[in-house]
Amino acid sequence: MSKKVSGNPTGRPRAFSEEQALDAAMHVFASKGYESASLTDLTAAMGINRVSMYATFGNKEALFVKAMTRYTDVGARRFAQCLAISSARQAIEQLLYDSVTMFTDAEGLGVCFVTQGPLTNVEASEETKQFVAQKRVEIELALRHRLDQAVEEGELAIDVSTIDLARFYAVMIQGIALQAQHGGTQEELLRVVDVAMEKWPQPSNSNH
Repeated sequence: MSKKVSGNPTGRPRAFSEEQALDAAMHVFASKGYESASLTDLTAAMGINRVSMYATFGNKEALFVKAMTRYTDVGARRFAQCLAISSARQAIEQLLYDSVTMFTDAEGLGVCFVTQGPLTNVEASEETKQFVAQKRVEIELALRHRLDQAVEEGELAIDVSTIDLARFYAVMIQGIALQAQHGGTQEELLRVVDVAMEKWPQPSNSNH
């Protein structure tokens, strides 16, 4: 009698949602950072054992890269929506307001991806360290691109340093995240945004 071939692949079938597991890992890394997130923390949150984690996502470093990519993809969509506002000043202001809302939300994604320093752990490869560094750079580049556009459209004077201004607001985003992480309230941080926007350069008197 021939044995009926199962439709499932050889081995134990996955009894979990990879997307939900990755979301759970993202929240752990975002709340604890790379070095402080233990494998026990991760597998407990993901609802799987270490064998399943390694088989599906790779080691802790590979999982971190996937989780950070997911986190930054969410942030990139938010960035794009804010920076699409026709006025550069309003776009940056909305971006900062949204950052405050997201970072102070107890049910939000967490902030360690934004606030953690450069990876130095020997477990992290040079490739992963460069990956994290590049994600930070991309924030500043997106801001600079929008500010360059504002110069071209005459909203900002031609002598404004878009490099410095982009770095200033990138640092503001990181600072907001850090303050929120240490107990800064939404009301307090919204006032900080108001102060930061007072540093916006005077509008150009002519079009370029």
